[in-house]
Formats: sequence, structure tokens, C-alpha cells
Amino acid sequence: MSPRLKITKYVIERLSKIDTNETTGCLYGLMYDGTLLVIGLSLEFFENEKKTYSQLLLSLPAEVELCGVVKFNDSTGFDSKLKEILQNVDITDNPLFITIGKDKKMSVNFMVHDKFEETKYDILEADELWKQFLHVRLNTIIPFSCEATIAGVKNVMQNKRKKIASGQVSFHINSTSVYLFGVASDVGVTGTSTDASIGDLVDSMNPEQSQKKKKYYNSNIEIIPVNLVLKATKDILTDKHTKTAVKMMTTQRKPAFCISMPLQIDTLAMIHRTTKVSDLYNVLVEASCRSLRLLESVLLEQLGQEGIGDGAGLRLPETFHYLPIELGHFVTRIVPKGIPDESMEKERRLLHEQLALSLDRPVFQKGNAHIFSSAKLINPHESLASATRPNVRVALVRGRYTYYHYMQDNFNDDGWGCAYRSMQTIFSWFKHQGYTGVEVPTHKEIQQCLVKIGDKQTSFLGSKQWIGSTEVMFCLQTLLGVQSRILFANTGAELKSYTPELLYHFDKHGSPIMIDETRYLVLDPHYTGVDDISTVLSKGWCGWKGPDFWNKTAHYNLCLPQTKPAI
Repeated sequence: MSPRLKITKYVIERLSKIDTNETTGCLYGLMYDGTLLVIGLSLEFFENEKKTYSQLLLSLPAEVELCGVVKFNDSTGFDSKLKEILQNVDITDNPLFITIGKDKKMSVNFMVHDKFEETKYDILEADELWKQFLHVRLNTIIPFSCEATIAGVKNVMQNKRKKIASGQVSFHINSTSVYLFGVASDVGVTGTSTDASIGDLVDSMNPEQSQKKKKYYNSNIEIIPVNLVLKATKDILTDKHTKTAVKMMTTQRKPAFCISMPLQIDTLAMIHRTTKVSDLYNVLVEASCRSLRLLESVLLEQLGQEGIGDGAGLRLPETFHYLPIELGHFVTRIVPKGIPDESMEKERRLLHEQLALSLDRPVFQKGNAHIFSSAKLINPHESLASATRPNVRVALVRGRYTYYHYMQDNFNDDGWGCAYRSMQTIFSWFKHQGYTGVEVPTHKEIQQCLVKIGDKQTSFLGSKQWIGSTEVMFCLQTLLGVQSRILFANTGAELKSYTPELLYHFDKHGSPIMIDETRYLVLDPHYTGVDDISTVLSKGWCGWKGPDFWNKTAHYNLCLPQTKPAI
């Protein structure tokens, strides 16, 4: 009997936008409660071994597996390559087969005894996806040493995967007394009931946050932090050891060099909230093995490069997790530490093409990496109730930004720093989108910039003098090379006439807009309290306001930062 089928809204929207014929894609999903949920897809380019589904699968969260194929034409026939993909589906006995016709009509079938059986499916909306599913993040460091040869790296990595898979390791859920043990210990779970669900455990870990989520819509991803505990404690590198071992060591001995480094396993698993804690052990084993395979590929690729054959130039692998807004699932990249984004454009382009992502803006640069924790609020507007209404078009900032406001970082700018804070918010957006690696400037650095370009006198340094949209435009141009448009409105009532231009800006560029000389912004920098989402929303510092809110006798300057095509 074939499972029930659900497909995320993300996948449905991406399938409708892919404009290609005679192309094959792979579908990725996970099973829960007798249901197959499709959460991702990729296009297959069989002539390039680096763009295959098997390689991509290692970059997806554990529990997400190959579940079927998609063809972008009207034929349901399949060649040897499609048969090979379908034979590798083991998450279900009934692989999924979707065809997209030239008219964009979608046909959905399960393969049952080598025959197509058309099936119905439900669409899982984005907010429901994040309410029902959470992620486990395993972050730990293990020692790694071997001969600086391809065979040496492969052998040691294989042994580490075997050790983890054999049940010789335990896992500890951070901030709890919950430990998960493997078969070697004859103990499954301690610190909680074996029948407890992951969702119940998360809610018990942070009951206050759970109550806030009931009051305020929150699209933040729930993360359970976990660490790995090796049976032999001497194998574990402590934080102290890690900090002193930031560089890989090489020692020469006959017949080869030896490499030694602290190897960081940083990996994710995606699970339904009803999953039992006792089932988490095997999930974490799979997540660990995926991470080790990715780490291995990065080391092997370096060893295969000219001049690094002896391991002397080997770089520590560095892990980044990405959650592109178009995908609705994480993608993990591991790259050699210290390699600049500019030198990895080709690799990113391949990934964009494989995932059918736009080629005009960054998605997998280091600045795009997901922020798992932040002292400052990230995208507070996402916690607002949806503003969607019939026949109403909503245009929002695209991507992430950090909310900067009065009095942050123990700096008193109450009454004069609103434009500085607005600029910091805009600057953070460009950094989070991968357009720059430059840190968000301080008030002092903003003033120094304006003095350096001749916009302000030296006496401006250290003052509490206001700045506005024009100064923000100058700083963005000087510090980031970002051009901006300035719109002038003689009255608050005139702002309404700029609605089409604002819609166009958010569609094309997606960057935050600064509005000068006003007592309120959609994201208001005049807030002086702590970074607490409930206070920010309940007091109206972030919220929807009608056109009557604007002062009809005041004039306004709007700074619209522009973007350029990049990848």
C-alpha cells in the first residue's frame, strides 16, 4: 500500500517556475506517520559528476532521502538513468514519479509493482511545515590524524563512520539530562521517558518561549542542540584544546607526511515533532556519517590539488548551513577554511543550477549562512500575523536583516541615532544576503566615513548630530559600493503615490527602505528596550500602519538601496 502524500508549498512553487523541457529532476522527502512529505527537488546533469543527487543528498538534513523523480515533459516513459535513480529510492517501496507538461499541468504517480498509480496529494503550507517539524543540530569536535594520502584519509574516515555506526558513541541533548546510547551500552535513553516525543521535550526545555509562540506567529526554525560523546573520554577534544589547535599540523615521517587536526562535525537532521526521543539515536548516527563523508570529500579534493599532495597546504574544513527562502529546507556546504567567496563562484553556480535557483543574487556565500542564535532580533516582521487579504498584494523585504534600534550595545543614541540605526539595519541586510563581508559599521565609523568623503566637518566626529537618507546613501556608496535611489515626498499624504515604485523595489531588489524625518518606520529604530520580540510587536515598534499614519504636513526622504546581479 502506497503512503499518503504531501508536498510542501515551496516545492509546488518551484516546480511551476522551472522553464525547461526534456529535463530530469530528483525529489527528496521524509516519512512520518505513514506519510511521505516531499520537501525538495534538484535538476540532474548526468555529464557532471559533481552535480548528482547522491552528492547533493549528503548536503541535506538527515532523514531527508531520495524519494522519486520529476520529468519536465508530457512523457511518462523513462530511460536507464531514471531507472537507476528509482532503484536507489529506499525511503518507500513506492517511488514517486511526477511529470510536468508544457502547460505546467502536474501529474503525480506512485510506482506500484512497476506500474503508475495516480495519487492525490495535499499541499503543506510554509507556516505548517515549521510548526510540525524541527531540526536537531549535532555540533562536536573529534580528533583526526592520518597519513597525508588519499588512501590514508579514506581509511581513517571509514573507521570513524564504522565506530559511530557500531553504537560505541552516545549523544547528549544540550541543556538537559537526556542521553542517547547505542547498542553497545544496552541502554537506550536516560533523563526522560522512552515514549516522550521530541516536541514534548522541546516545549519542556523552554516553556516561556513555547507560550510566546502561541501568542505571536513565529517562523523561526526550532533547533535542538546535541553533542557527541565518545566512549573513550581521551578521544574528546575540549574547547581549550580546540582553541589552541586552529591550524592543522603536519609532521614528516617515512614514507609519508602525517596530518593532524581537530575535525568539526556540524550537521543537521529534520524530524517531525511526534518523533520519539528513543528514535533519535539512529537519526544522529546518519547525520554524523553524512557530515564525515562531506568532510572527507573536502580533504580529498585538497589532497588532489597540485602542491598539496604532501598535506603541507591542507586547510581545516569549515561548515556552513543555508536556508534559502525559495527552498524551505537546509543545504550544508563544507569548504576549506579561509578560501574567499570570490574564488568559489564556479562551485556556487553549479549548485544554483542544480537546485534551479536564480543566478542573479547570492544564496550560498558565507554571509548567507543561517544564523542559529543572535543577541539581536532577526526579521521581527516575520512574527507578525499574516497581512494577506483577498485582492491585496503584499511586498516585503527579501531575506534576513538584523533589527538595530536605540540604546543597543550599551550605546546611548536616544533622540539622535535613528538614521544611524536604520543604516545599520540596511547594512546588515547586505551582509546577510552575501553581497559583502564587511562588518556593520558603528556610529563612530559612520561619522568617520562622512567626514572622510567631505560631507561633514571634523567637528562632526563624536557629535550627536542627526543624519538622514542622503547621508545613508553616501555611506552605502562609500563602504559597500551600493547605489541608492532617493525619493522625495513633500507631505505624508504624497507617500501613497509612491506605492507602485515601492512594490517594484521589493520585487527587484528586496532591500529594506529607509524613510527619513519620521516618527515611525515599519521597523522603528526609535525603540529603546531589550531585544524581546513580544515587546517589539505588542508595543507597535514593528507593525503594519495605514496611510493615515504619516504626518500630512511633514516631508519625507526615502532611501532605496539597489542591488546588482551576483552569485
